[in-house]
Parts: sequence; structure tokens; C-alpha cells
Amino acid sequence: MKIVVFGDKDTTLGFRLAGVHEAYSFGENTRELERARNKLKELIEREDIGVILITERLAQKIEIPDVTLPIILQIPDKYGSLYGEEQLREIVRKAIGVEIKR
Repeated sequence: MKIVVFGDKDTTLGFRLAGVHEAYSFGENTRELERARNKLKELIEREDIGVILITERLAQKIEIPDVTLPIILQIPDKYGSLYGEEQLREIVRKAIGVEIKR
């Protein structure tokens, strides 16, 4: 199963360097957000995708469908988390069933 990352240019570059399978960067204008929505729909249909990581800021701007697979997990971008550490722990616990401890 592949891992895919959606986000800004800097965040996706970092994941590409770390060896993520596919990474897509999007701007914040209307055309780019529509492109992100379409790409997300396309990836959800693919059977080889297991996890989609999407930056919190991008997730706020596009509609994230409620699907079981692939797992869609929101992550902080280069500016940090919008939700705070406790909220991030809860998101991870719900998404993958693992509690992150300090």
C-alpha cells in the first residue's frame, strides 16, 4: 500500500526526501484547490493507496470525504499545527489506533 502526501510545496518536498511514494503540492487559489479536490477523489478510488496525509490548512479548504480506506490523516505543515498537540494525538489515535506518548 502506498502513502501519498497533499500539501504546500515545502511540506511535500520534505516527505519526498523521506521517501514517500507520491506527493502533490497545491497553491491556495481557486483553481489549485479544485485540482486538489479532484486529485483526492481520484486517489481514494485507487486500490494501491493505503494512507493519504494532508496538511491541516489544505484540509480546511477542500472537502475531505469520510472514507474507511484509504486512511486520510491531517498533519501539520511547516507553520505548525492548527489544532494543538492534544488534538493531534486524538486524531492519530482515532485514525490508526495508536496513542502517542511523550
